[in-house]
Amino acid sequence: MTGSYYFWKWADNDFPGRPTEVLADLLRGEMHPALQTFDARPLLHKLESAASRGRKVGEEWDWEVPPGGAPERTRFVFVACPLVNKTKAWAMRYQREFFRLGLSGSDEQNGRIIPGLLPKLNVFTTGQLDEPNYDITPDDLPGLLRAIAPKEPDPFAILEDRRSRYVQCYAHGPRFCVEWRDNYDPGVWKKFDHWVAQDRTRLAALDGPYDRDIAEGKDPDLLRYADTLRIFQAFMLGEPRPEKYHWMNVTASFSKK
Repeated sequence: MTGSYYFWKWADNDFPGRPTEVLADLLRGEMHPALQTFDARPLLHKLESAASRGRKVGEEWDWEVPPGGAPERTRFVFVACPLVNKTKAWAMRYQREFFRLGLSGSDEQNGRIIPGLLPKLNVFTTGQLDEPNYDITPDDLPGLLRAIAPKEPDPFAILEDRRSRYVQCYAHGPRFCVEWRDNYDPGVWKKFDHWVAQDRTRLAALDGPYDRDIAEGKDPDLLRYADTLRIFQAFMLGEPRPEKYHWMNVTASFSKK
C-alpha cells in the first residue's frame, strides 16, 4: 500500500505546529509560522537511494517540491511511498533514512507526525485515546491526566518533547507510577538515562531495603495525582527532574542481555 507524506522543517521558535494546521496552510500556499524553508537536496538524495532499493522489490516511490519552488529553499516536499506503519522495522527504516536530516512531517491520511519523526513542541498520547494531542500547554495537562481511567485497559500517558525526551505515567488506582527519560541520541534511542520517581516519605517508611514485590500498600513508586501533574509540568517547562522526589535510575534494566 502507498501513503502520502509531507516533509518539512520546524522553525526555531515557540509557535505550536499541530500537523493538521500546518498542512492546511501549506495546501493553501501559505507558510505556517512554525515552519522554515530548508534545503531539500539532502532529502531528495535520500529519496533517490530509498526508491532505488524499493523499486527492485516492487515498491512505488514518487515525490515533488512545490510547483515553481527551488529545492535549495523549499517549504515542503511531498512524497508518495510505501505506507509507513508502526512496526519496529519500518520505524527503524525511517529513522535511518530521514531522521538525521533534522526534518519532520505529516502523514496526510491521518494528520499525524510521520512515525519516527518529532513534533514541533510536544505530543501527548495515552493508551485510551486514539488521537494524539500535539503541542499542548501546561494548562492542558490537568484535564488530560485526570482523563486517564485506571479501571480501563492501558491506563498510561506519554508526553514527548522535540528532543525525543519523554515523561510517562501508568495509573494504579488513584496513584501513578511516573518515569522520566533523557535521550542523548535522538532517533536512535541507544544512549539515554531512565528514572522512576519515588515518594521520599514512603521510601523512608519502608522496613529494610526497597523491594517492589513486598512493598504492599506503601509502594514508593506510586505517586499522587498532584505529584504526577507537578512532574509532567516540570518536564514541559524544560525544568530538571523535581528534587522533591527520589529518582531511581533504572537505565540498566533496558540494556540488552
